[in-house]
Amino acid sequence: MYGFAVPGDIACVISRDSGNYGCSGPIPAAPDGANMVTGAQQGSPGFAKADRPLYVFQTLPNRLLPGTRLSFRNVTCGTDGTVTQCTNSFDGGGFVISPAGSFVLGPSNPLLLNTGEGSNPYVN
Repeated sequence: MYGFAVPGDIACVISRDSGNYGCSGPIPAAPDGANMVTGAQQGSPGFAKADRPLYVFQTLPNRLLPGTRLSFRNVTCGTDGTVTQCTNSFDGGGFVISPAGSFVLGPSNPLLLNTGEGSNPYVN
């Protein structure tokens, strides 16, 4: 498991086994007061509220420095020192943790979108 902290003393991980990823802690402006968000190698992640941390560390993991990112398989997490974003490269799903509002990024890969024509517009 790759463990790291992001701004706001939020603990995050990317699993080396499954590739699942997420963060738990005092997530700012999270939907419905959620204190965790988790996702997988594909699809949309989700916010939830729990009475205990999603990931247990003796101390807060090493902080992901501003302007850096950590990637494993399809997942990349990065921060600019204020906003943290984790996304999967399979379909673009992910999440944003920000003081201005934390939210989910829905899948957006144009190769997976239904164009209504019944065929992939990128196939030659």
